[in-house]
Amino acid sequence: MEQTLELEMTIEDGISLLSPFRKTGILGGTFNPIHNGHVDMALAIRQEFSLDRVFLLPSGDPPHKTCEHLATKQQRLHMAELCAFDHSCLSVCDMEIKREGVTYTVDTMAELCLQYPQNDFHFIIGSDTLFDLESWKDFPLLCRMTQFVCVKRDEHDRTRIAAEIARLAREYRAMILPSQYSGLFISSSYIRKRVAEGKSIADFVPAPVEVYIHESRLYK
Repeated sequence: MEQTLELEMTIEDGISLLSPFRKTGILGGTFNPIHNGHVDMALAIRQEFSLDRVFLLPSGDPPHKTCEHLATKQQRLHMAELCAFDHSCLSVCDMEIKREGVTYTVDTMAELCLQYPQNDFHFIIGSDTLFDLESWKDFPLLCRMTQFVCVKRDEHDRTRIAAEIARLAREYRAMILPSQYSGLFISSSYIRKRVAEGKSIADFVPAPVEVYIHESRLYK
């Protein structure tokens, strides 16, 4: 009886006051390397949208990005794990690292939906990605698996972002939530450049990641 009452949902003004779903954010990227900007964004988005947790999702072999200075999959995974260690609300998802061949977001989301069927997913993107979403593999199917959280980049104004969000909602029923985040925007390529030049990166990455980069002689 108690279990039945616990699972019962009370509806008031069309909003569920007791939901069986767990709100999970997903922040993907090559993380080459992962840096303070990634961590700050994950924590800020979690708070802004009342997420229970955020998955850091290091990409395997992404179809949209190549980098001749790419650290290995395992190195990028380990750096993400070092970042998540000090934050109980952050977890690392290694699905794309384990998958062979080119990795597509729609395949990852299909796997996540099977593994966590009662999760309400929020896939975090930048506004630069927003204007490329239509080109993603099986985008209409992807829209049924997750909603998106869009973080504004400097090169895009909010009016243009809002117009694109409305168009994708109209044409694909995509649910895209604009974020108010305007925090740290750090370039991984800039960090790699500083390492190659022998300059400090202490202000840009968590201390354990800095130590790992130097000990592993990455980006030299």
